[in-house]
Amino acid sequence: MKSIKGIDFSQFSFETKRDLNFYIKEKFQDSTELTQSQINEIKNVAKIMEDGFPRDYLIGNCEFYGRKFSVNQSVLIPRIETEILIDVVKSLSLPDGSILCDIGTGSGCIGITLALINKSFIVFGVDISKNAIEVAKKNNLLNIENNFFLVQSNWASCFDENSIDCIVSNPPYIDKNDPHLVDLQHEPSLALVSESNGFQAFEIISKQATKLLKKDGYLLLEHGYNQSEELEQIINKNDLKLIEKIKDLSGIERAILAQK
Repeated sequence: MKSIKGIDFSQFSFETKRDLNFYIKEKFQDSTELTQSQINEIKNVAKIMEDGFPRDYLIGNCEFYGRKFSVNQSVLIPRIETEILIDVVKSLSLPDGSILCDIGTGSGCIGITLALINKSFIVFGVDISKNAIEVAKKNNLLNIENNFFLVQSNWASCFDENSIDCIVSNPPYIDKNDPHLVDLQHEPSLALVSESNGFQAFEIISKQATKLLKKDGYLLLEHGYNQSEELEQIINKNDLKLIEKIKDLSGIERAILAQK
């Protein structure tokens, strides 16, 4: 990366140098010469990054499906693996006017993107967190659509039976004792951790889907790398029909599609 007077980049890890380079380009792209104040900011940011604080929170946005979404510590940072949910919904060829529900919307990146791919869709983004809803509101303004609606609710308990064509969710699915949580310590545990060894959210959503989905409606869930088989059992237990297990770009089973 470009050398900056007063900063010894050799002391930092490869990951920090990579993220810092991205940060500098994003924050100071119009600066022909950095001021001392900006150099001091970069020094402080480098130290924070070296301690594992996510780059996207520091920048304040993250790219998802080709668009930038605002993020802060109230919401998860969107991952590229989650983009597979958008691809699956697109492949379903849902009819115009379909009603979709993004449970645990967080930043709104999934729900807003779905609203944008078909402006006739009516998409609801649901989250229990008031702070997450505020972030999603900001992102909805940035994307200027009038077919995405936010609802603060505990799961999807606010919807009528047989009212939804497609439920999509990247819910919390990490067991509270999972050692990998240490790598996610700066992100909201409410959006990460689920009881019952990581399966409680799947149990709740699948049970609700049985009631809320219209006939032949779809349930699409992102899950962890080792949860596919047990999630399939939950799907079957709730009288939903397994349609497909979807793998991510690394060939790992990442999502499951079911139908009422």
